[in-house]
Amino acid sequence: MSPIPAHLLVALAFTVVVGLVSGGTWPYFVMGAGLALSLWVMLFAGSWAGPERETHGRTSASHYAVAAAVALVLGYAMYVVGDGASWWATGVILAGVLVPAGLVASRSRAGDGA
Repeated sequence: MSPIPAHLLVALAFTVVVGLVSGGTWPYFVMGAGLALSLWVMLFAGSWAGPERETHGRTSASHYAVAAAVALVLGYAMYVVGDGASWWATGVILAGVLVPAGLVASRSRAGDGA
């Protein structure tokens, strides 16, 4: 079964949350959709960092959901502290860096036998 519907559901949920929290007008929903796409692209690029060839070029829907949740938490914190909805991007960038790095670190620890 294709993971595309799950990815689209995560992206839709992310878009709706960012849009509604930011003000509920159409520009915020467009911004949320752009950020959801950006997060997916960061996870796709991060999939090439792992040592296992079978994960190269694949973005898991569960990893995307985790990254979206992390991005929403960090982005909301930045949105509250910052001055404007553009601060959501900071949370997305942090999640796009932290989630793939955490996955690579957990894989390498599991491979060490520790």
